[in-house]
Amino acid sequence: MKKFFLLATFSLAAFLLAFQPAWAFSFAVFGDTQKYKGTKSELGRSVKSLKKYQDIDFLVALGDMCSGKKCEKKLRKWKRIVDTVGVPIYPAHGNHDLVSLEFWNTRFNPPQNGPAGFSGICYSFDFENSHFVVLSTSFTQWHVIDSAQRAWLEEDLAANTKENVFVFFHAPAFPAGIKIANSLDSNPGERDAFWQIIDDHDVTAVFSGHEHIFSRRLIDSTVFPGAKSEIYQFGVGNTDAYPIPALAQSVEYYFRPKSYLVVNVDGTQITTNLYKPRGKLLNSFTFSKNP
Repeated sequence: MKKFFLLATFSLAAFLLAFQPAWAFSFAVFGDTQKYKGTKSELGRSVKSLKKYQDIDFLVALGDMCSGKKCEKKLRKWKRIVDTVGVPIYPAHGNHDLVSLEFWNTRFNPPQNGPAGFSGICYSFDFENSHFVVLSTSFTQWHVIDSAQRAWLEEDLAANTKENVFVFFHAPAFPAGIKIANSLDSNPGERDAFWQIIDDHDVTAVFSGHEHIFSRRLIDSTVFPGAKSEIYQFGVGNTDAYPIPALAQSVEYYFRPKSYLVVNVDGTQITTNLYKPRGKLLNSFTFSKNP
């Protein structure tokens, strides 16, 4: 009888595994950690929480991992702490990440398939059923995704065959808090030319940092006149940054204290879970995007 029970249990497990979607995966998003102070900081606690409670495939850092004259030293230490999660790290370049592109590429070894002159700070990669794009809003000009990146982005998205497309960069296109007029919106013509590409290709979701709050905002025709798509913009800007007042205008949800995000992808169903650094779930949100 015991042998039969074990066999039945094994068969059920094998059946469930066989029918589990092959594309189900998760990734974490950290934003603005430049004020961390070692493993006992909120960055360290977020890393510990990820290792203990989450099963992620990779991590995206949305920039401003360091700041000041000792940025290289601080970024080395940041990398040592976050590497303990044991998954690949894909970085976006922030306006406070004042290191050379050579140092950046040596430290992170990101994909090198972006446009000329943007080595390792503008790139894309595929994972399971999804396509991922990382852009720079700080090089060569702050708060601009310039024509060189846009031309590359247009070609990259036109060639994409994956169901989902996720786009990451530091300064948001449509800021919700105190960084209004100090993000991509400070150059509205450049911002609109960029977002038109995002809208035309019906991107699944966009993630940015910079505002030092978490926010969720739907960008549709009421925000971007003439938009054909409805695209969620997630601001993940306070994993371990200094606090600033939060205005949080026109958003569905925002959270000011320290936090990090885990994104679960199951086909075209996307679930975002926001956590405090010690692992307490703050908010869960699910949406679907038709391919």
